[in-house]
Amino acid sequence: MRGRFIVLEGIDGAGKSTLSNALTERLSAFTDVVATAEPSDGYVGDALRRAGSEDGHPLLESLLFVADRAHHTHAMEGWLEEGKTVICDRYYASTMAYQTASLGEEFRPWLREMNDKVIIRPDLTLLLDIDPDRGMGRVNSRGEKSKFEKTEYLREVRRQYLLLAEEDGFHIIDASQGPDEVLEEALVHIRGLLELI
Repeated sequence: MRGRFIVLEGIDGAGKSTLSNALTERLSAFTDVVATAEPSDGYVGDALRRAGSEDGHPLLESLLFVADRAHHTHAMEGWLEEGKTVICDRYYASTMAYQTASLGEEFRPWLREMNDKVIIRPDLTLLLDIDPDRGMGRVNSRGEKSKFEKTEYLREVRRQYLLLAEEDGFHIIDASQGPDEVLEEALVHIRGLLELI
């Protein structure tokens, strides 16, 4: 039986990694779980991290994200065929939201078309929605910030995410709640999908 593909999305500081870890721990009692993230640990993901630290052009980064996603999607397809539940921290919506915010609305159809060629549709996408000021407060408490972690920029990224949520049927979770509340709300959506808990 094919596994299920769950994606976690949201701006920086929304709590995606925290939720991914909590879901992996909780679901591992019922199913074989693979937790993964983008950028991937592959060689294109390494190039992306370098581009991010060297102030790479948004067009270059868009292409690298899609290339990394093509490679990563192939790996995830294998896990799903093995019947595993895959939890991915960021997927195509991250590129759509962040790169549209960087490049402008006119690039949105191009970003959509490129990503559509390399993705598999998630069975469930959870958008962790948080006000950018609050998200940045969490980011600042972690230490060093990336170039994407600027409040005004994240406001536009959030707007793009909310548009995508409406277009693609994402479930929105209020990420300003505590991690236990976010986990329980996520599990409400996941229970029906996995029919395990």
